[in-house]
Amino acid sequence: MRAQIGKYKVQMKKSSLLLQHIAGIGFELTQEEALGLLQFLQVYQQTLLKQRSADDPQTQPIIRIIGDEDDQPDEPA
Repeated sequence: MRAQIGKYKVQMKKSSLLLQHIAGIGFELTQEEALGLLQFLQVYQQTLLKQRSADDPQTQPIIRIIGDEDDQPDEPA
């Protein structure tokens, strides 16, 4: 699956998660690192949601799915 989240392209590969900023900086997280990031975000989810302002477009959810679940994951780079 591929998605665009704000300034980041996100792609799930067979054994990793690739985050690519529009400036070209990329991070390839192993499965364990991706799960660790997910756990961290879940811990702070309520804090992040409380900081989001209904009037501020900078804090509104921004996600666009590019591929669907039928996409085959790519091999790691």
